[in-house]
Amino acid sequence: MTYSELELVAKTSKGHVSNVKLFDYFDQARMEWYRFCIDQGVEAVAVHISVDYKKEVFNNDSLIVRSWLERVGNTSFTLMQRMENTLGNQIASAEVVLTTINRQTRIKTAVPQAVRDLLHQDAELVKNR
Repeated sequence: MTYSELELVAKTSKGHVSNVKLFDYFDQARMEWYRFCIDQGVEAVAVHISVDYKKEVFNNDSLIVRSWLERVGNTSFTLMQRMENTLGNQIASAEVVLTTINRQTRIKTAVPQAVRDLLHQDAELVKNR
């Protein structure tokens, strides 16, 4: 399975980090997937997101978000995401369905073969820039 990882430190002006901010961290963790799709000539847009929250996060907590390709369809693919603290405790998990669209016409298009190929690779998706 191809995956990506994002390490970050939670920041808030309050002691407790809101679930909305955790949702934003999941989005930040998908950036490499968005870039990869753009490099393949399509844009990936989120059409469904489901998040389960397990533990609280506080200001300055260190977090790791791992995202991996779970399924590929004709015009969409599914990423699974898991957020953990540095102790390995699960903070939250997400399932995200992304649809691929033509960047000019903004109409759904087939998922590129390069994305399909990632489903059968065991590697980290990293920026090639």
